Amino acid sequence: MAYKNGYCPTCDAERELEIKVVEQTFPVRGEPIKVEAEVAFCTVCGEEVFDRELDFSALERAYAKYRWLKDIPAPAEIIALRKKYGLGQRALAKLLGWSPATVYRYEKGAIPVPAHAEMLKRLADPEEMEKLLEKRADRLTPREYARVKEKIKFLSENEQRPIALSLIEKWAKHLSVGLESGFRRFNFEKLLNMILFFAGKRGLSKISLMKHLWYADFLHFKTHSVSISGARYAALPYGPALEQWDLCLKAATETGSVSIEPVFIGDWEAEVVKAEADFDRNVFSPEELATLEEVAIRLSGFNAEALSKMSHNEDAWRLTPKNKIISYEYALSLHWPPES
Repeated sequence: MAYKNGYCPTCDAERELEIKVVEQTFPVRGEPIKVEAEVAFCTVCGEEVFDRELDFSALERAYAKYRWLKDIPAPAEIIALRKKYGLGQRALAKLLGWSPATVYRYEKGAIPVPAHAEMLKRLADPEEMEKLLEKRADRLTPREYARVKEKIKFLSENEQRPIALSLIEKWAKHLSVGLESGFRRFNFEKLLNMILFFAGKRGLSKISLMKHLWYADFLHFKTHSVSISGARYAALPYGPALEQWDLCLKAATETGSVSIEPVFIGDWEAEVVKAEADFDRNVFSPEELATLEEVAIRLSGFNAEALSKMSHNEDAWRLTPKNKIISYEYALSLHWPPES
């Protein structure tokens, strides 16, 4: 159970509040959306106590679930789309024929109207972006036009993907966006940079790396209602680990981003993942970077064995059938910060 201190209006006094997970319903665009949410209750009188932070988190979760149900791009996906083509907010707005305020609001969490959502999803394909660019070239400055054109050319020329990465992309196309992915589409670029961030030049064992990735995605879901990478995690014998973890690491090595080296500790052999490329912080939002940094700090004193045992105490691993995908709903009962 989690607890915090707060003011109880019923008792008219500062009380210890117990945080419970309950089902709540929020109206989003006129539709009732049910989510599991954290709610504070006074430990003395038992009454529910309003908590601004918890209430906002629950509302964010309802919005994230609505986006999933309607297949609407999330704010981070819109930002990533814009950066993919080297566009600023105003330039993207001009190209789409929207107001700059509209793009700003969508990136800050407002839900796009259906027509706008469909347009944003289509533009993920460079061919669709090129069609729109040529159709509305006069709306951009020559410099903006040239930048987008160059980005499209680069993306087209790099269509030949490494084998493992191509397999991941084909596999990811069939993944649904929901509670098993943290209400986010799988993003290998983000996952790769999470690996680079945690592994660093000194490296992490595969078991330790899997726990860092899992805690980061689940902690971010707990605090922001969406995961960072959209990765799915399975309840494996040594604790939560990436679904297709071997293929993901193979793709990372194929691109030259990481190396995997055997290390002997007595008679025991472990494989250590080391970063061979620079970490790109630009693919993450400030909130995502803050989560990565917090996880790195909190888990820095734990070895692979300790991290494995720690993850075995989490409801996410204990209550999920072995080798099955873990629901991000268990993020609400995450033991955080971990005990040192």
